[in-house]
Amino acid sequence: SALEAEVAALRKARIASLESELAALRQAETPAPAPPPEPVPQSPEAVAVADGFSSIVAHLETLPLNGSEKRQLAEGAKGVDKLKEKLTYGGVEADVVNACHQLCGAVFARDYATAASVQLALVNSHWSAHKDWLKGVKFLTQMAQKKM
Repeated sequence: SALEAEVAALRKARIASLESELAALRQAETPAPAPPPEPVPQSPEAVAVADGFSSIVAHLETLPLNGSEKRQLAEGAKGVDKLKEKLTYGGVEADVVNACHQLCGAVFARDYATAASVQLALVNSHWSAHKDWLKGVKFLTQMAQKKM
């Protein structure tokens, strides 16, 4: 019938239109990816924090560890890597850097009560912005207390 022929013609026209739109979209240039963030100059405290946590990880890696401790150390090392990345690109506030500096100093002085107190204060006040590395730092603090 004439109506069926008209519907078929409309379908063909719509399909052709959609196919040409799709071809145009495929040919359109995709935007260039955003440039990577630029590293920022590091304060002496930030450098000391990165070096301090790295040396804690390195020391713990030399010790005999059971399976659970090895997993905790791996989480701690991952946390340190994330912290170092955030430090590199200016993603850590000065007060957090100072607290981390204090925490490292406490671990090296074997003052684990202070280290735990500083770590808890960081969690309580900065968890939402820094939870990606704070958990690992907690593991390192706990392992250091047991093993160092």
